[in-house]
Amino acid sequence: MKKLWMLLVIVVTNWSYSQETDDIYINSELLPDSEIGSLLKLEAGAAIPIVNTIKEKVTIGGKIQNTSIEYVDKNVPFETDQIENFNSFSLKFTYQRSLNDNWGLNVMGESQVASNFDRSEINGEDVFFNAMISLDKYNEEQNSIWTFGAAYDIKYGLYFPIPIIAYTKRINEALAYKIGLPDSRVKWSFTENHDLEGFATLTGFTGNLNDEIEVYKEDYTGVLRQTSFVLGLGYELSFMQKFKATLRGGHTVYNRMQLQDYDNDEIYDFDMANSFYVNVGVKYTFDNKTKTKSVY
Repeated sequence: MKKLWMLLVIVVTNWSYSQETDDIYINSELLPDSEIGSLLKLEAGAAIPIVNTIKEKVTIGGKIQNTSIEYVDKNVPFETDQIENFNSFSLKFTYQRSLNDNWGLNVMGESQVASNFDRSEINGEDVFFNAMISLDKYNEEQNSIWTFGAAYDIKYGLYFPIPIIAYTKRINEALAYKIGLPDSRVKWSFTENHDLEGFATLTGFTGNLNDEIEVYKEDYTGVLRQTSFVLGLGYELSFMQKFKATLRGGHTVYNRMQLQDYDNDEIYDFDMANSFYVNVGVKYTFDNKTKTKSVY
């Protein structure tokens, strides 16, 4: 069953990249789990355009993130001190270009340090590299966009590249939807500054173990990976022209957290139960001057 869900969530990531905007933001995410532990993720970041013309856009930015896990010790058969707190920071570059015949190109590259920092110094295993490339094809008659590409990003707790494929359509001024395989989103703008959105999305994190950890009286090195697939409903409020506040709630239908070695083999599976999901954030968005289309 888990392999089936992994196959499904592979393709959910497409909405995230095509939904990304240039902004300054803070965000919090909570996944409670009464059996193993609760996960809280706090993040702040910025993506600031340095070139923003009709033809192309270049953006630089970065983020800092803290992920803390409060374990129920009786259900984890080893000491968890080294895997209760992870921090990361990154530097990201994105490039967007309007091509001929309603095509658009999107490229992202990011270097990221993500670790429990059990040692004071940073080693090579603490450093990760993320990348994405996609093409958008706008259909003016249908007011829709097809998106194709591929991505690798550790923020989903996955160690392999994933395909990007999505169909997005604007029905009218109030309704729009996006369908992947199985990524689905539908947004209803019921007044000028208020949106409701049903969503299915992928979330997670990856953090390196900066030092050896003892599991079943044997020392291991590797990474902690967490992946969740969430179904839910969100509300977004726009205010002061360029600010947006969001509140999302839902429930996971797939929830996995594992210690893995550097060959991506399992050291320990926490067998986390599905749980409620809460996400709260606020951001300031920048204008996009390129001719690339957006219908969602």
